[in-house]
Amino acid sequence: MEFLYPKSQQFPFDIICTEIVRQLERRNWQVAGFELAFDTYGTGDRKFRLLRTIRTRDARIRFGRPQGRIDGTHWNDTAAVSDIVIPKKELHVYDDESGPTFYLYVGNDWEKDRERFMNGSKVNSKLDGEPRTYLQYSGAALIDGHRFYLHRRQPYLVHTNDLGREYDREGEPEFFETKKVLQDFAAYLEMMLGHIIGCRIPNEIIDGFPEPAAIPMPAIGSLFCFGSYDDAMRVRKGAKSSELLEPPDRYGMQGNGWRLVAYGDSDGNIPQIAHEGFLWCGIGEVDAHTPKKSLLIPGGHWSSRDEFVFRVKPNRANDIYVADHAAYEKRRQELIDANPGSERFTQDQVRDFVSARGRTIVPLAEYMGGYEQPIVLVQRELSLDEVELVSASCDR
Repeated sequence: MEFLYPKSQQFPFDIICTEIVRQLERRNWQVAGFELAFDTYGTGDRKFRLLRTIRTRDARIRFGRPQGRIDGTHWNDTAAVSDIVIPKKELHVYDDESGPTFYLYVGNDWEKDRERFMNGSKVNSKLDGEPRTYLQYSGAALIDGHRFYLHRRQPYLVHTNDLGREYDREGEPEFFETKKVLQDFAAYLEMMLGHIIGCRIPNEIIDGFPEPAAIPMPAIGSLFCFGSYDDAMRVRKGAKSSELLEPPDRYGMQGNGWRLVAYGDSDGNIPQIAHEGFLWCGIGEVDAHTPKKSLLIPGGHWSSRDEFVFRVKPNRANDIYVADHAAYEKRRQELIDANPGSERFTQDQVRDFVSARGRTIVPLAEYMGGYEQPIVLVQRELSLDEVELVSASCDR
């Protein structure tokens, strides 16, 4: 798996962030006080890994800004820094030079507000009745009647209340000089880099990304899923030889589809994994003669593109989960019975029965049986030998 490093030199701190990543790697990604989160994307034989987030007690660096197309794929290289938080300041930068967007802490108790400022949402604070702890500044604005155009670095970051959805200045600065703000963030990151360089380099470089041990598949029965024409073409061709496919297409099916619980639809009491995207699978035998209309994946949402049926044959239980759609149906019916005559559900009611289903999710290897309407949820990419096309024909 190819590792993507920050390589952009668009902003003053880009080179510093590149060196921060390189120096962390030299220390086996282990520096006291630093919490790192990695991410992977891509398909088939073209997969990529990158350092997505660096966190310390007082700062956060997130990498996600595009820095060019990856050769031979339709993927962007997103390893450039996209937003940075330092004490009492946050900055978002964009590859097209829109913005930047700058947030200034204006609360009264930094220690109390620090975690929320660093990691909380900064959208519609006034509209949602949140306390006034920050102000928003943007480069895409007017100042003194002069317009600064997009796709050029804006010389000033001007306060905006975002059509009244954010708080007004009330004595705070009207604008900041963009160059000075960028330099402030670069100076803080230089200090962070100096701290990392001062940490000992270990004698032995170890593999920071060992493959997880394979978890044996439990006896759950035959699995099936639906897929598109493109999926059918890829799987059928790959069954003959993976060499017939381009490297990014050398895979069976992806586990990044529908979420079990969408962000915003949770009551906050569900496992985090429930928010991820999955390949939804049903339990049952299928063959070329099985009527598609007879197949049901509980709670599934399918488009007209999902016209083909596949047998799913996982060779390991890693990143596969089970949830019970019956919890959704039961709680939904309870709300209907409790509110006779109501024509539609409120947003809170939807969260209620969606969350009821989300709370049932468990790793497949830990599933003890007993679910009334089990959904098998695959989060990882399935290889070509884990998927078999069973539709009668995929010809047009």
